[in-house]
Amino acid sequence: MLNPALSRLHELPSLRSLFIRFGEIAPSQSESDRIREDVSSVLDALISLSASLTRPLESLSLTRLPPIHFPQYDHPAMRSLRAHLSFFEIHSSATDSWSSLVTPTPPRQGPMSSCEPFYYHTLPRRLLPPPSTATGLENLESLSLCFSDPIGIYYFTSSFVELHFPRLRALRLQHAQFSDARDAERFVAQHADTLLELHLLHCQIAVALDHNVLLPDTDTAAIPGSAESVFGDDGNDDDASSTGWPAVPRPWSDVYFEFGNKLERLVYLEVTDAWWVSFPDKYVAYAPGEMMQFMEEGREEDNRALETFQETVMNRARKLGIEYERECFPSLAVDDY
Repeated sequence: MLNPALSRLHELPSLRSLFIRFGEIAPSQSESDRIREDVSSVLDALISLSASLTRPLESLSLTRLPPIHFPQYDHPAMRSLRAHLSFFEIHSSATDSWSSLVTPTPPRQGPMSSCEPFYYHTLPRRLLPPPSTATGLENLESLSLCFSDPIGIYYFTSSFVELHFPRLRALRLQHAQFSDARDAERFVAQHADTLLELHLLHCQIAVALDHNVLLPDTDTAAIPGSAESVFGDDGNDDDASSTGWPAVPRPWSDVYFEFGNKLERLVYLEVTDAWWVSFPDKYVAYAPGEMMQFMEEGREEDNRALETFQETVMNRARKLGIEYERECFPSLAVDDY
């Protein structure tokens, strides 16, 4: 049924909005080939659609997208298809699951996952490059960048801060890790002039473990001379969750405070955990090859700072005199993703 339907997609030259959901978030081995074939067929259909559209596509949603590279992503028609979008949603399916399904398996000393090319090439260079006359996306008003598992330390090797959309008014991030290497905080803050709506769904702060940090350009481990200054040595929960855990140089309380001061136009805020998350790991520590949670519930000052941030946004919304309409990201049902 899928291929006959896709073969007629190009017969809809006035199409303005397209929503596509692929397979399962965590597929089994038996489903992987079918999902691959489906994705390839969909991408072929999108290339044909791009050539037939009489007006630019305005809204595109790709959910449960397998985090693997397909050659169709390199086709110029794909760039043309998303060039004039005002709404763009990318939601990748589970990296851990697809890593075991993608062949060939990476060498022991090579990449952590066979899915890594999707995150260091396909996503930042083909699907969501920095906006420009050449790449498009200069009209983007709503962006939903969601991952099914934590992304931002090992896989997404391009800094979030490279993305600045001059018209962005609604932003949703899910499972995005805030870290010095990826700088998701500055990515949000640099849209202060336009951002009205912000959703942070199960985002985490990631800090380096065992004096290892990631260089922004290579993701390789290095030991800076000042590394010792970020570690607590007394085991106090306020400084580190236990002996040997890293202290957090920039906790959520600082991030919320910064957002509260800078995002002066924000009138809707959602900070929550995704519905399937059974434990709220607000902080994670990482070293090459491993990642673990600590300080699950966060700190009391984090909670107070979030309440202050939320109250600031709600007070601003009340002053509008009318209820803000969430046209971009309505409430999600349990099975939406």
